[in-house]
Amino acid sequence: MPNSSAQIVIHLLRLAPARAVADLSFSLDHAVNWEAIGAIGQMVGAIAVVISLIYLAREIRRNARLARQSSVDTLNVVAGQLAQHPHLAQLFDRGIRDLKSLEGADRVSFQAFMLQWFHIFAEMYHQHLEGHLDPRLWHEVETPMRDLINARPGIQAWWRLYSKWFGEEFVNYVNQVQQTDKRPSLYRKANSDQ
Repeated sequence: MPNSSAQIVIHLLRLAPARAVADLSFSLDHAVNWEAIGAIGQMVGAIAVVISLIYLAREIRRNARLARQSSVDTLNVVAGQLAQHPHLAQLFDRGIRDLKSLEGADRVSFQAFMLQWFHIFAEMYHQHLEGHLDPRLWHEVETPMRDLINARPGIQAWWRLYSKWFGEEFVNYVNQVQQTDKRPSLYRKANSDQ
């Protein structure tokens, strides 16, 4: 055993290569463990991807449900405006009967109201086509929309003027509704013999 500090340094320098070889063999013995740790890391990564995909699918479903509800809520708000504002209800009634009877600010208000309403119909129509709208809900929206389109000359006149503001697919749908549907019984005038 070396006694002086110089002898200790010399002794350590002689042992250094042997220690490095021992450390190398120690590292090589544990190489399999690093492969196992790498495999575990890959499994954890794959599980994280699956969890992320599940979360993403749930969020997409939730967002679709919120979009549907938003469209229904917006339609209810717009329809509720007629009940809350008698002037708007009178304006709407005059406009759907005869668009030409409206002038100035009344005509602009009616046109804006109809644009808002038909944009909501268009959005719901596209949700229906994409399978994001429950068919029962679509029926509840489509039926009164068909009745309004086919029974009211003011709406038909408005549609002829503003249909170009909508997508081709929705325009084709509304035009087909106008061509194929008969005037709904709800809006027919009663005959004197009935």
